[in-house]
Amino acid sequence: MEATVELSIYPLHDDYKGRVKDFLKKIRSHSGLTIESNGMSTQIFGPYDLMMDCLIPDIREALDHQQAMIVIKIGKGILRFDESKLREE
Repeated sequence: MEATVELSIYPLHDDYKGRVKDFLKKIRSHSGLTIESNGMSTQIFGPYDLMMDCLIPDIREALDHQQAMIVIKIGKGILRFDESKLREE
């Protein structure tokens, strides 16, 4: 099953920017997933089982080494935003 994950990490540290960058670098090291980031969150697209196999250890490691909040949304299918669908014709 294809799925979309939207993930945000909020490290509770002064060095939050570096910690977010390190977390994103770790997530991007996995092959077979499409990853898109913006200023608010990161979207991950791909096979559900592969995403969970990759994300669960990465999330565990992040929480083992720092105080942080992680917000995750999961949806079935590839749920990319298509701005052209909003335009009136």
